[in-house]
Amino acid sequence: MNKQNYPLELKFYIYSRKLLRKIVLLINACFIGFWLGILRRDSLHSIDQLYYDNTQQYRNEEYNRGGLWHWETKILNKYFQQCNSLLVAGVGGGREVLALRILGYEVDGFECNPQLVDFANKLLEKEGLPANVQLVPRDECPDNHKQYDGIIVGWGAYMLIQGRENRINFLKKLHSQAKDNSPILISFFDNSDSQGYFQVVVKIGNVIRRILRRDFLEFGDDLVPNYVHHFTKEEIATELKAGGFELEMYSTNEYGHAVGIANPNLSLKSELKSPQIVAI
Repeated sequence: MNKQNYPLELKFYIYSRKLLRKIVLLINACFIGFWLGILRRDSLHSIDQLYYDNTQQYRNEEYNRGGLWHWETKILNKYFQQCNSLLVAGVGGGREVLALRILGYEVDGFECNPQLVDFANKLLEKEGLPANVQLVPRDECPDNHKQYDGIIVGWGAYMLIQGRENRINFLKKLHSQAKDNSPILISFFDNSDSQGYFQVVVKIGNVIRRILRRDFLEFGDDLVPNYVHHFTKEEIATELKAGGFELEMYSTNEYGHAVGIANPNLSLKSELKSPQIVAI
């Protein structure tokens, strides 16, 4: 293949654009690392609420009537065929709950954002469906004194939980309401393509946290602009297992998602405890 003899200024332009992108990425990583080091947990929670309070998409009727995403439908058809009763965590404005009820499932749902809970219940009422989306504290799971055939953690909600211990404790609470061998669906951002970025974020953030004597950041923590955690396949597998589920499938096609199966050999009900709240 013949190489083009590009003018010198064009070569310099292409090189400088690549260099600019690297510089911008580095500056962004430094910025995110600094603020993740500075911001306390309650401030991160406030940013999250502010983000969802001001993002109209999740309180848009057309969006929430749009049904399940293509990858969600595939998972439902493959792993949830035998399910009747479902528990949906982090329902947002009600998109998944509405779609699942239209499909004939019995669905209970909960959400930590008051505006989203209010919108979801009003949307369900307009459709003539039970408006029973519950408002719960962040990272918590209500005990409905039921055993569900399947559990769905709403689109991307799992990655909004800060800290591995809090995520595992959340899974344990879901496991306590899941029938043996029932499926759970979680979705998230994958971090396999951003290793260098997260190395900078963690190094800068943890220098600040060491000075402030706070818990360290985890590799994969980010602000987009609210807190999210990006996962590896190994992280998902180990957290699911610690929460009582065995990883059944993992995919990053269309959107990061995984299915776990409730392990009947793991009895975690007696080990449940409140999420570890640490001032970070």
